[in-house]
Amino acid sequence: MSLSTKARATVAMAVAMGIWGLSFLVVKDAVATIPIYWLLFVRFAIASVLLGGFLAFRRGLRLPRRDLLFLAGLSILSPIGYFLFETHGIALTQASHVALLIATIPIIVFLIAAARRQETFSWLKIVGIVGAFIGILITVGTSLNEPGASWIGDLLVLGAVLCAAVRTVLLKDALERISPMQLTFYQFLFSLVVFGPLAAATDTAWVSQLSPLLIGEVLFLGILCSAVAFLCLHFALKHLSASQVAVAANGVPIITLFAEAALLGVGISPLKAIGTAIVILSVTLAQIAGRRQERPDAWVEEGPPSA
Repeated sequence: MSLSTKARATVAMAVAMGIWGLSFLVVKDAVATIPIYWLLFVRFAIASVLLGGFLAFRRGLRLPRRDLLFLAGLSILSPIGYFLFETHGIALTQASHVALLIATIPIIVFLIAAARRQETFSWLKIVGIVGAFIGILITVGTSLNEPGASWIGDLLVLGAVLCAAVRTVLLKDALERISPMQLTFYQFLFSLVVFGPLAAATDTAWVSQLSPLLIGEVLFLGILCSAVAFLCLHFALKHLSASQVAVAANGVPIITLFAEAALLGVGISPLKAIGTAIVILSVTLAQIAGRRQERPDAWVEEGPPSA
């Protein structure tokens, strides 16, 4: 691989992580005006059109009926369950809390897989798991009294984490037959069956309050966050190792933390910074410990669920 190709892959990875890092702030601002169900419906309708067009161009839409039924059932966990929990959580708590909790999905995936005897413990993994939870307690526990923070919102985000982790474990065998792009497109498409009626049952008075900024935020989520960032991720995965991309993804909470401070004026206390660093280092340690296991970074092929 030429240096220029590796450099482009690194830039693509950085672009994807930057978009996802900002996505939590964009959602938080958008839901202050746009009802959550409408935001989810419009966002995934846009993403479905873009990804569907890309797959149609590459003749990759066709899947066996059994796989379509499997994806339809799995969409209940994500994007439906995941984004309902996550978006309601974002509306109630700090964006940096959300990004940090979402970063622990690989840890929860491992714990579920270990309970099913699909993974084995090692000292490095144990240290990573314990460290991640200590970091969360420090970060979340010491900032609950800050403006915008809420333990209810944090609990809702944990519901999203659980949905994403269970889905990832169930997908282990399916990813041998279904490409990550097919997976994302069909699950976005199937989610519209739920988000559409929920949106239709919601008041549309918010339409009169639309501004160029709000329209831009919806387009950011539908085009950049759910489509462009996903394509960037897969370009990076094509030219870099899954472990490199997975570890880089742990930088998303840092982007969110500093963006929240710069754009929303939320302070970064020393304990909050220390807790965030502990979580990121602990998750990275657990991932490094799992490199030699089968498909250790399979979760990253789907893209962070916040995509």
